[in-house]
Amino acid sequence: MKLLLTSSGLADQLSCDALAALSGRPLVDQRVAVVPTAANVVEGDKGWLLANYVDVQRAGFAALDIVDVSALEPAVWRPRLWSADVLVVTGGDTTHLLRWLRRSGLADDLPALLRDRVYVGISAGSMVTGPHVRLSQSIQVEPDDSRGLGLVDFLIVPHLDSPWFPAPADGAVRAAVAGLAQRTFALADGAAVVVSGADVRVVGTGRHLDLMGGRVGGR
Repeated sequence: MKLLLTSSGLADQLSCDALAALSGRPLVDQRVAVVPTAANVVEGDKGWLLANYVDVQRAGFAALDIVDVSALEPAVWRPRLWSADVLVVTGGDTTHLLRWLRRSGLADDLPALLRDRVYVGISAGSMVTGPHVRLSQSIQVEPDDSRGLGLVDFLIVPHLDSPWFPAPADGAVRAAVAGLAQRTFALADGAAVVVSGADVRVVGTGRHLDLMGGRVGGR
């Protein structure tokens, strides 16, 4: 399974190069499908979502499709995702995204889809890939809301040091993960975790923290 788990998407050349290396061919030869479902219930300005779209377009894919699995029947979204080479799942409300990944059936399809496709997560789209999402600010009280997709065995905290997201400050992140068993990567915008089978590494120019129990690494 190959994943590029980002804080802010394909916002620079390093993230695009990492994606091309994961997929094994130039992005210009690939089709990308963007799943924006997590953004549907987020109020206010959506400039950040448009910026994500622009970044994907500037990456130079052969074709770009937008596939909202909460608005389409499986008979419509399924062939469009299966025809893509790269799946990008955007940020927004983590709870809403998880509910619709499961309700639509995409959560069940992902293991098969990702046998020969690359998953790119942005913010919430990265957080849902782990064993749980209890570090998300949007999680609600229902027990099932905190269960992640389990595509990876670690957790992602996006937007480290971001002025727009005060919660992921250095000290707050360390305190939040102190009682968790899972390895956690806190990523500033510009950093990403690359997963290729058992190989896991951080790329990009942004700062990151690698946290697990008493062990701390990063830059």
